[in-house]
Amino acid sequence: MKPYEALPAEVEYDGEVYPVDYSYGVFFAVADLLRDDRLTPEQQIRLALDLFIGPDAPPDVELLRLIYDAVKEDRPKADGPKLMDIEQDWPYICASFQQTYGIDLYADKGIHIQRFQALLQGLPNDTKLAEVIGIRAAEIPTPTKYNGKEIARLTRLKTIYALKGTGKDFESGLAGLFEMLEARAKA
Repeated sequence: MKPYEALPAEVEYDGEVYPVDYSYGVFFAVADLLRDDRLTPEQQIRLALDLFIGPDAPPDVELLRLIYDAVKEDRPKADGPKLMDIEQDWPYICASFQQTYGIDLYADKGIHIQRFQALLQGLPNDTKLAEVIGIRAAEIPTPTKYNGKEIARLTRLKTIYALKGTGKDFESGLAGLFEMLEARAKA
């Protein structure tokens, strides 16, 4: 996205323009839908489009792809272990947004997903989220006769703040949905 471009607010599909709710709250709700194995892919698409556009949206996976592509970031994936999970780290994210920007994420779920991502990426190092990520990323030092307490402290903190069996994120959930529907179309 270029600095002078407006944040996406609509999508054109099949000659129609549809207003889209690009708020982070909707994106996270759709991510939950895509992780729900009780729903069929068709139900996931219908419910996702209901959240993004409303009940008048045509239930087409291509429309869902257009919505996602409008805000997709073309950044390379980070190497190494995953250090943050939106759901698990939500309290730390909220505290960090409040501390840094004065934004109460519990009260304001309407922030555009791209603005949310930019603010999240811009959080400074003196926030709780940065502290937790730092602990997860820290290497346990090689034991010496002098650092036993530090190793024990860091090991305890790594246990407290460890990511617990994280599932699919929004992007991988959407990619999996597209793959499944394309496979069905070819069959």
